[in-house]
Amino acid sequence: MMPKRLLPFVFFFLIFQNSMCLKLWIVSSKYRTTEDGRDHKTYQKTRSFLKAKQWLEYKLDPELSKIESENQETGELRGIGLIKCYVPYGIGEVDANEHEFEYVIKVQEGHADFQVNKIFSFIRDPNDIILNYGPKNEKVAKITIRSCFRPLMDDFFEFIK
Repeated sequence: MMPKRLLPFVFFFLIFQNSMCLKLWIVSSKYRTTEDGRDHKTYQKTRSFLKAKQWLEYKLDPELSKIESENQETGELRGIGLIKCYVPYGIGEVDANEHEFEYVIKVQEGHADFQVNKIFSFIRDPNDIILNYGPKNEKVAKITIRSCFRPLMDDFFEFIK
């Protein structure tokens, strides 16, 4: 039987330990970001902006994804996205297949930018509990960007033409 005075310390330790583990599994934010800009003569401020909104609704998982702010005058869209994309991390490691992120899209005449920030990768168990947190290091972050976000951006720039 545990003394009653020791119980709050054990409780505090368990909470602190879990929060520290969560933070230790995520690599620095500078590795969890990517951006791309493209010039193309068919990018039109109004038409491409509307196509960008359509693409966001079509391509991102509606479970969490949402446009948080939009300004057609400046051609800017900001929001949170969720994509499902399998990323193998290596032998004996839990792979990620869902990626949450923040995005900033700017569409202008002849030019478009797409920026992704704060990538957070995970997998859910059948009870909808998040099991894996990442990307956990620079290598995994690069694999995630190359495997999931580069093709996503390529698709975006093609769609808004």
